[in-house]
Amino acid sequence: MKRTRIRPHYYSTASASAHNFTQRIQHLKNTSGATKVDEAHQLFAEMLQRKPPPPIIQFNKLIVIIIVSMKQYFTALTLFKQMQLMGIPANIYTISIAINCLCRLNRVAYGFAFLATIFKQGHPPAVATYNTLINGLALADRVSEAVGSFKKLIRHKLCEPNQIMYGIIINGLCKGGHTSKALELLRFMESGSCKPRVTHYNTIIDSLCKDKMVDRALELSVKMTKKGVRADAFTYNSLLQGLCNFGRETEAAKMLMDMEEEGVSPGVVTFTILVNSFCKQGSVKDAELAVQAMVRRGLHPDVITYNALIDGYCFCGELKEAEKVLGRMMERSIVPDMITNSSLINGYCKKKRFNRAMNLFREIQNKGLILDVITYNTMLQGLFKSGNHTEARELFYKMHAKGQAPDIGTYRILLHGMCKNSQCADALTLFWSLESKELTKDVILYDILIDGCSKCGKTNLAMDLFD
Repeated sequence: MKRTRIRPHYYSTASASAHNFTQRIQHLKNTSGATKVDEAHQLFAEMLQRKPPPPIIQFNKLIVIIIVSMKQYFTALTLFKQMQLMGIPANIYTISIAINCLCRLNRVAYGFAFLATIFKQGHPPAVATYNTLINGLALADRVSEAVGSFKKLIRHKLCEPNQIMYGIIINGLCKGGHTSKALELLRFMESGSCKPRVTHYNTIIDSLCKDKMVDRALELSVKMTKKGVRADAFTYNSLLQGLCNFGRETEAAKMLMDMEEEGVSPGVVTFTILVNSFCKQGSVKDAELAVQAMVRRGLHPDVITYNALIDGYCFCGELKEAEKVLGRMMERSIVPDMITNSSLINGYCKKKRFNRAMNLFREIQNKGLILDVITYNTMLQGLFKSGNHTEARELFYKMHAKGQAPDIGTYRILLHGMCKNSQCADALTLFWSLESKELTKDVILYDILIDGCSKCGKTNLAMDLFD
């Protein structure tokens, strides 16, 4: 007679518990809301109390949910420490998660200390672990250290860098203003076994365009396609933005056609670049046509697209058209942001509709929106132009009360307004107060005061300022 193997009593219980935890972790992953963190904590506490505890892989999955969907890096580290205190052995993946959290919290040094733990356990760290640490250095603006670590890995053959690692270094170099170094690394990739993807080229193309080297960016895009790497929407958008920034709209229009011929569909970002460019040229009607073409394709303009259009109409003094665009925004449930409101306030002030500008300004405040320095400056200039000097100065003091620090532009507006109102003594007091602030007095401020003192008949003061 065949003997049946009897399993330990806890087996079925442990198996059922593990299955229950798996289901609850999956459920937590698919949910959202304010209670998600609390639910994760509760589930983690139950898993810790279970005897025997669930497999380490389940703890890892739960911590990853906390990191990825909630961005609760400190919480994840706290849970990791609780696991250690309870004697639950961590695997290399768990330690890699902890390293990622430390890097995200700008504690890269502690991340490298954890790396030593991996070595002590006799595990060669995976390339993903090194990627996390190098990315941590890059995020902390320690690009030179990131590059140094990268070179050390190659020199000592500690691991074979993958495309993610190359991407981190290239991105870090470009953000740090070292585009030429990033290009050198790209050439190194091209000559090796780990070939660059379109994302690597895109990072450098975008950086070259921002560095005002559009022709070099175009050359690189041509070389990229010759190597069999197809350009994507990001490639074309970067190049279109670069061309439009330098008034090369004819080339941009041709590139748009090339984009479609290559089977890359222009998106909202693409059309927004064109809308913005047309508006800057004063061709707002062409910008409107671009928006209509976008809508016909089934694309939905976003707040950035509408802002460009509103700003374009305000710049041309066509406030009724700007208000119509605002109406279309509202119909599509797109909430105006500070850029929308600043453009409208600026437009109203330019057309000397100061009351309408002030009403909108107050309406923004009543909604509890945080006003930026540009909006304050626009309103200050409008108040001075409308002759409301007292109200302008009151608004300046309210800036401080609201916690908004004035910039150099704010002081230029104030000094100009005071001098024009023959308040040279007050203007000088404000001017000398800048020495106690982190703002540098520039030649424009001196020009405003010299001109103001001269017109007020204070020639000696004007000469002193000139000296």
